[in-house]
Amino acid sequence: MKNMQIKTQRLLISIFDESMIESVHQNSLDEDTKRFVPDEVFETIEKAAGVVRFLMGQYDGSGPFVYPLITLDGGENIGYVQAVPIDGGQWEIGYKIASRHAGQGYATEALSAFLPIIMGWLEITEIWGISRADNGASCRVMEKLGFELKEQTVANYHGAQHQISKYLFSLPS
Repeated sequence: MKNMQIKTQRLLISIFDESMIESVHQNSLDEDTKRFVPDEVFETIEKAAGVVRFLMGQYDGSGPFVYPLITLDGGENIGYVQAVPIDGGQWEIGYKIASRHAGQGYATEALSAFLPIIMGWLEITEIWGISRADNGASCRVMEKLGFELKEQTVANYHGAQHQISKYLFSLPS
């Protein structure tokens, strides 16, 4: 999985390298990250460096597989898409777009290209999308992409109890 290179209309989905440490650090400090994924806030550049190095080491392993989203017009790292192993041999999709780029369709664009490729590599036909229920933007992205809402419940989500929505995406048969 190391050689991820997907081009969309506006993005390159590629692999992390150490030149991205600063942008990972800065993207992690935005208010949406603090609110919705607080365990992905890296208060220091050293913490961000450790995370980027860890993620780089996962490409030849068993995951998580996390890939930065780089704008084609400017080369800016604006977020990531990921596939993370969860219980029972299943996988969960994840994504984050930096707040200053939110609402511009980047998540939908990236996931539309990423889902079929990562699912093929993982040899899976279904993948979960799990979001806090109050993260309306994330829920709308999954719904636009054809994820089916399977459950709403209160559960531990990134270290705290929240109402969550569990979606399932299935490749057409």
